[in-house]
Amino acid sequence: MMRILLALILILLNPEKKEREVIVTKKMITVSGQTSIGGFSCDYSKEGLKDTLFIDFVGPTKEMVFDIPVQDFSCGNFLLNRDFRNTVKSDKYPSAKVKVQNLKSNYGHYTCDLSVTLVGKRLDFPSLVLKRVPEGLHANLVLSFDDLDLEAPKKMGGMIKVEEKLTLDFTLGF
Repeated sequence: MMRILLALILILLNPEKKEREVIVTKKMITVSGQTSIGGFSCDYSKEGLKDTLFIDFVGPTKEMVFDIPVQDFSCGNFLLNRDFRNTVKSDKYPSAKVKVQNLKSNYGHYTCDLSVTLVGKRLDFPSLVLKRVPEGLHANLVLSFDDLDLEAPKKMGGMIKVEEKLTLDFTLGF
């Protein structure tokens, strides 16, 4: 009787995770930050694409990779768009790359290994925590211009300065 009870407890505490797939139909990324006169936000959104995201996959690593044309980010007006593109050197690096792999479910939240390549620099975020939101899965990263080997832009002779920290919000919708 004790063995049966112990076996039931072990099964309940360690349920076998089942591999599953979800179809990602929307990708959203927002880069935001603060300046000495207020905040800014540059958004990228792509709908209608169908990529497969593998959850709790056992075996060779399955990954989802997508390229993001820097030109497709919208910051609200043509001046901010131009400044954003100049800051991230879009003439030399016209696209960014995001790679999601090793996605695991973990009792109400998810983790994945995420890599972002921007301005020719690859940043890796192993075991990044993703939250389940109504739109899909969401992650939030805080970077600095130093992480990307960039200088925070200044305008009007240094009167307007961009703060060193940038926030990247990723949402994969399904």
